[in-house]
Amino acid sequence: MPPASVFIVEDELIEAQDISQTLEKQGYAVTGIARTGELALEALIKKHPDLVLMDMHLAGNMDGVDTAERIRSVYKIPVIFLTAYADETLLERAKITEPYGYVLKPFDERELHSAIQMALYKHRMEELAKENERTIRILANAIPDAVMLLDHNQQIIALNDAMARRLGYDKNVFSDLSIPSDRDGLFASLKSRIKEILHSGLPVRFEEKNGDEWFEISLILITGTDGQSPMIFIQYHDITDHKRFEEQLKAEGIMQIEHNMEQFQILNDQIRNPLQAIMGYVNLDCVHYHKHITEQIGMIDTLVTRLDYGWVESEKVRRFLIRHYRYNPDNEMKSGSGKICKSELL
Repeated sequence: MPPASVFIVEDELIEAQDISQTLEKQGYAVTGIARTGELALEALIKKHPDLVLMDMHLAGNMDGVDTAERIRSVYKIPVIFLTAYADETLLERAKITEPYGYVLKPFDERELHSAIQMALYKHRMEELAKENERTIRILANAIPDAVMLLDHNQQIIALNDAMARRLGYDKNVFSDLSIPSDRDGLFASLKSRIKEILHSGLPVRFEEKNGDEWFEISLILITGTDGQSPMIFIQYHDITDHKRFEEQLKAEGIMQIEHNMEQFQILNDQIRNPLQAIMGYVNLDCVHYHKHITEQIGMIDTLVTRLDYGWVESEKVRRFLIRHYRYNPDNEMKSGSGKICKSELL
């Protein structure tokens, strides 16, 4: 593994050389020395050190704080400040640049080494956290559903782009957000469901209609560890196409049943009318074949009875569909309140 590289920004040449020799003795690679902030920024275009040691008091138009701010925003390189005295005003300005440490002059070699190691470790952990965040966002955005993660106070911890669009937030914003009190009714029932899952700890899943869209909404409680508060994972799955297809099937099913019932009635008439005529003829003059014809008529009558039974059962199914799915004979499905629990569909 190559040694960590350090760039030095120090306007005192002798002190800069002393720092350089100390660092090399400790096993670091010194990639360069600059006496002013302007020269440092110019050098960093080509050099990419792991860390910058920055004297807070520099000659030139840019002091160490100004230079550190540019390095942080442009190059994302960690900076440790070197200072001979604590200027409160300068320190307040330095805080804004989010430095990775301070080393007072004259510095102790072990103190300098420890500060560099801590800064490199902190920067490495931050980069790892950012990479993990990017990975999570990539995975979250790979899901077509709108998803988000809330804390127990219903503040948004994370969300994907699909959810950001539904919430009306900028997709680049990833945290410090809250659920709108009401956005076209989309989240109207969500807060009561959150209270329910926090109380019971059990997953919650329900269907909700918003305008012309249907959603299957799932809430899962993620319990905290080591005393951490629980979090709630929320997923909005668009089931609009499924609902439309389901409604189409219901409508077509009832239409088919009504057609079958009509055919039963027609068959009933077509069979019973000739039977009545045959029985009339048999009663008038057909003594020799009366028994045989009567048996055949009985078989046909049994068949018609079965057709009647089919008609009755079809009517039962038809009434069931009308009662449970609120089917409108004008081929329009009524959704009632707009919310259907899964238990109602069973």
